Amino acid sequence: MAGPNDTTTYAEDELRRFYARHRALHEAGDWQGLGDLFTDDASYLDSVYGWSHGLPAIRSFLERSMTGLEDWSFPISAVAYDVDAGVILTHWSNRLPGTREDGTHYEVPGASVLTYAGEGRISRQMDLFDTAWMMREIKAWIADHDGALPYPDPGVRT
Repeated sequence: MAGPNDTTTYAEDELRRFYARHRALHEAGDWQGLGDLFTDDASYLDSVYGWSHGLPAIRSFLERSMTGLEDWSFPISAVAYDVDAGVILTHWSNRLPGTREDGTHYEVPGASVLTYAGEGRISRQMDLFDTAWMMREIKAWIADHDGALPYPDPGVRT
């Protein structure tokens, strides 16, 4: 796994190919496949759920946190590649289903930092967004949809 003192650099096209694969799996909702892109000792940070450490925990997190959000979208507005650090930076939105009456989206911007470990895998991903902003958007969505939830009811187990 690449560490903070690792001097390994990666070609930009390798980082681009990796991220294209990562993005395709995300857009397809293939959480198992996305999990396969992490190293065995990887770490994943989500602003709501906190840290998941190790491949089994990351796979479980991805499945648990993303199931039921099939109507949400996560459009990407920018991607940057740091070949010296092996880091991919993305700017995106958490976009809830539908739009407001004025046509604007219920959405919260966020950023991800992916640390590439080589061989088509990453050792760390951090998904960062303002959780208070997210709660305001969810509350607005619920108010505009007669109390319906934009995600599975956490009190209902299947």
